[in-house]
Amino acid sequence: MSSSPAPQLLAIEGSGNAVPEPPGMGEARSAALERCLRVLRGAASDSEQFAALLLVTKLAQAGDLSPSTRRRVFDAVGFSLPNRLLVTVETPPDCPPQLFRSLAVSLLAGFSTDPGLAAHPELINKIPLLLGLVSAEPEPGQERPRRDQPGLDLPEQSPTEPAQDGANRDQPGPNQTTQRTAPGLSPTEPHAPGQAEPNQSHCGGAGQQTQPCPDLATIQDSYQCLTALALSPRGPRILLSRGAVPALCRAHTQRCPGHAQALPVLTRILSGAGPAAWQRHEEELTRLLVLLSSEFARSGDSSKFTLCEALPHFLPPPAGAARPGLRPCLDALCAGLREVLGARLSVAQRDPALRLAACLLDGFGAEWLAGSGPGSGQFLALLVNLACVEVRMALEEPEPDSGSARRDTVTACYRILEFGMEACSLGLTCPDAPPGKPPSGLLTLAQSQQVLGVMEEAVAAVIFYLAQVAPVQYRDPFVFASVRLLCAWLAEETSSLKQEVCDLLPFLIGYGRALFEGEERDCGLTNQMEDLSVTDSGEGGDWPGDALRFLLPGLCHLSVEEGPRAVLLSQGSPALLLRYLSHLLGRLGAAGGCQDQASLQTACSVFLNLTVTEPEIVRTDPSFSSLQTLLMDSLPSLIQKPPLLILAAHFCTLGLLMARLLAGTPALQDSAPSRRFARSALLFLSRAHTLDSDGAGRGVVRSARYSECWEDVGELWFLGMQALGGCVAQLPWLADTVLQSGWLGDALKLLRACPALADPDLRGALQAVLTPLAQHSQACRDFIRKQQGEVIAKLHCMTELQRHLAGTG
Repeated sequence: MSSSPAPQLLAIEGSGNAVPEPPGMGEARSAALERCLRVLRGAASDSEQFAALLLVTKLAQAGDLSPSTRRRVFDAVGFSLPNRLLVTVETPPDCPPQLFRSLAVSLLAGFSTDPGLAAHPELINKIPLLLGLVSAEPEPGQERPRRDQPGLDLPEQSPTEPAQDGANRDQPGPNQTTQRTAPGLSPTEPHAPGQAEPNQSHCGGAGQQTQPCPDLATIQDSYQCLTALALSPRGPRILLSRGAVPALCRAHTQRCPGHAQALPVLTRILSGAGPAAWQRHEEELTRLLVLLSSEFARSGDSSKFTLCEALPHFLPPPAGAARPGLRPCLDALCAGLREVLGARLSVAQRDPALRLAACLLDGFGAEWLAGSGPGSGQFLALLVNLACVEVRMALEEPEPDSGSARRDTVTACYRILEFGMEACSLGLTCPDAPPGKPPSGLLTLAQSQQVLGVMEEAVAAVIFYLAQVAPVQYRDPFVFASVRLLCAWLAEETSSLKQEVCDLLPFLIGYGRALFEGEERDCGLTNQMEDLSVTDSGEGGDWPGDALRFLLPGLCHLSVEEGPRAVLLSQGSPALLLRYLSHLLGRLGAAGGCQDQASLQTACSVFLNLTVTEPEIVRTDPSFSSLQTLLMDSLPSLIQKPPLLILAAHFCTLGLLMARLLAGTPALQDSAPSRRFARSALLFLSRAHTLDSDGAGRGVVRSARYSECWEDVGELWFLGMQALGGCVAQLPWLADTVLQSGWLGDALKLLRACPALADPDLRGALQAVLTPLAQHSQACRDFIRKQQGEVIAKLHCMTELQRHLAGTG
């Protein structure tokens, strides 16, 4: 730094209060400001720069300067001055030891108010310094001076009066260009070996150079810099990579001066890079969450509601919610929320509590509610009732000026309702629990019925709202959230609101089609949905803009009922679902994404229902012929991928069922693709059962692969066997393919090796294929006879097979 003596700066009186200017004063001040800027640009020493900066601060408050003027001040000063201040170790005898550092940080805080400078490499390099300042431990008994003039950025003192008693007189920051609107954040600077860290107050032995503990003004300036950086697009990841999370967690947990300002910075970091932050600093974040949760449970004043707002940002991402050490947090949060939601609250107090509850349900589910003990079902019922009231009030009687905060609350209530639907499903399907106790879920049968009733009213409000949505609103994320909730209801409950749902089906199909086929499928809606989500996830959220994925389970239920099915067919649903199925299949990897697999399976179930209930539509609608070709082309590759066994079961069964109705189409004539599909179907059907050679009775058992997922594929296997038998008479070439594949010999081997087949369903399934083969194919009939078929048929009481083998059928 320059060797010129340290400037003695004039104190500014009354700069914290705005005083009306006489007419013409604005022009005079602007002219004076221009002269000061010229002096600042032409300053030959640090002292001259200080003097010019003080004149600038004397002429204008921070908020009075335009962005262009603030930038001109920065261009005149640059980073060289604060950099020299930071590396200067010795200060003049009449200055406090931390003066230069305080001045430098104040200058940096002023620069950070310019969005173009917030993420400047020079400021990024100061992150370690700033973090060290905000996480500094004060010396016991040391007082922090309070900032009396928060609008200033430079220390000032009379040019004729030396600083007295070494008192710190530095004012807010160098760049008197903007007011401090953000709470502030702080970084830290590397320390040379042997130097004391800034978080130590005069540490070291006698004669050793030490760094004093930072004053409160410097800490606030540090937080200002960190806040500005956190608000920049790349700021959260930059701060994460430079150790901001553990430093800020330490600042708050150890109650360092200004520690409350650490939470807003951490909130920004976790919003922009939450999963990565938890992966790197799980221990520190868990410790902070334990502290915040404990404060939330113990608090009895307005701070409890403030914590309701903050806590959702500090919950771990759902993918890693089941972490050890979080049980005390869940118990404390549950106790605190029960106290809050059980009281009479204003809207401003209730909304944050509902949003916090939704985040906890989203991340922890029933595990969180278990913390409320025996009354967990009552607490869930309370949550659902409150959420239903909020939904009805927001959708049936919307306020004209309701903003995004209310929509966020309603979206959170949607999540609570979704969880309530799941809990009701468990409570209603397990009614044999002891009186007064919940079955396998949280709610008793009586509680489930009561909650279901209030949720029906809320869903009716959602239907009322969606019925008024116009196509120009399809890009509205709140519409998407409302559709998702209705789809969750349809997936669990279709017996109520039948007419209302049926009337809304054209909208739902049209909405799903628009998001799938139109420009709405771009990333814009995905980003908006992440903003509306009840949890923070800067690395992707559960809002893909894919309404059809959520609609499919409901369509599977509705396609069974005649009225809704007629509406679905009238809206061209088969063609839409075919394109959607083809789209999902095209992006399915070797292992298959879980969501894509589930959607493909559900789409096949919808088509299966239509095939069974509307055979004439299958014969005449060209969409089904195209679907048949797609299934035939895809099954041979799916059957070779073990992780996709359930999907292969859907493709196989649906393909065989449709083949009976489309036997006359070109796709199912005797050709290489047709025979390849048939062989793949037979391969799926033949692998399900095998002989248990280890057992004493050599019984027939399910193979290991199929046993793992028999709950999902068992019914499809039996239906596929029935469909295969029905195809034999319709497809003349099929019997020959069955004979060549070896399936016929394997089936007879199973029956011959197990004289007393215990499973009558398995025996019936085998007979359903063997009988038509013996009836329609001479080659198959001869083969069965050679394999002791007549004895097998008599042994297993297969009367129809016996008749055809005897030639009397």
